[in-house]
Amino acid sequence: MKRRIMQVSVLLAVTLCVAGCKSTKNLFDSRVYVPEEGGINFIKVTDETKEQITPNIGKEMGRLTWWANPFMAFTKDRRSMAYLRNSNDKSNIFVRQLTGESSAQQRTFTGGVNDVAYSPDGKTLCFTRSNNGYNAIFTTSATEGSVIQQISSPNVRDYGPHYSTDGKLIFFARNDGEGYTIWSHDTEKGTISNYCYGLSPYPINNEEFLCVRRNSQNHYEIWRVNYVKGKESIIMSQEGRSFTTPSVSPDGQWILCASNTNNAGTENIDIYVMRIDGSRLTQLTYHPGHDLSPVWSPDGKSIYFLSQRGTEKGEYNIWKMDFKL
Repeated sequence: MKRRIMQVSVLLAVTLCVAGCKSTKNLFDSRVYVPEEGGINFIKVTDETKEQITPNIGKEMGRLTWWANPFMAFTKDRRSMAYLRNSNDKSNIFVRQLTGESSAQQRTFTGGVNDVAYSPDGKTLCFTRSNNGYNAIFTTSATEGSVIQQISSPNVRDYGPHYSTDGKLIFFARNDGEGYTIWSHDTEKGTISNYCYGLSPYPINNEEFLCVRRNSQNHYEIWRVNYVKGKESIIMSQEGRSFTTPSVSPDGQWILCASNTNNAGTENIDIYVMRIDGSRLTQLTYHPGHDLSPVWSPDGKSIYFLSQRGTEKGEYNIWKMDFKL
């Protein structure tokens, strides 16, 4: 029987990192892909010798835990990618142009950045930043300057912002010490609204979002919530497994996520895809290194993700893979 493992809550993932927990993976090799991934084209986007990318992965009560916040984001015109990168022990947002050869431009200079999201027009970056045990939401220009604007209270714990499809709302999860609830910030009125319990909200349209909820067995499930009609439905749940970081393909047909896998008795994080109704669950990655934090390319033809593949010491890079299902 597979060992029962769970994905840690966002705050606990940060705590694990501070406490010095290490990844459970000890097996690394320089292969870009393994036989089970045959036919998929993998492209390395970042270079571990030039920039450090370190997602939080560890163990809590003997169970594998991993980071569940958006680690990278893309403009709709497919020209720019924003991602988290460590420099001088500080995590900040960098922006890289996807067309042509260009170096990454640093866009935040404060450190403690947890996640990143682009506004629909590509002009603004939204993120949360840790400071003195709290995590507030900020915005900044995606292209110039260093001014950041705080849009949530300083004494809250907010995570995982995502803009609504029309850009009028910023959805996020808030930890009140007892659990996570999903909220939104109105970018025009400045008001906030509370919807339901859960974390990792991902808007589908102007009435619905996906989110993640922890069940009674301490595993994470994917839910679909219609906050206008007040309807909720479970999309994916399996005994002994957690499903995190859900996102919807640009054509609205697929859900991308990360889940735990037991490969020959070794705990591993891999990337999965399923239909929008939860059917046809398909494992996409099988590499012995962790693969996580998957994000759709704006045209839906590719998937960007973090991976230890291609390195002998287990360093992480951003990789790009084809999506052909």
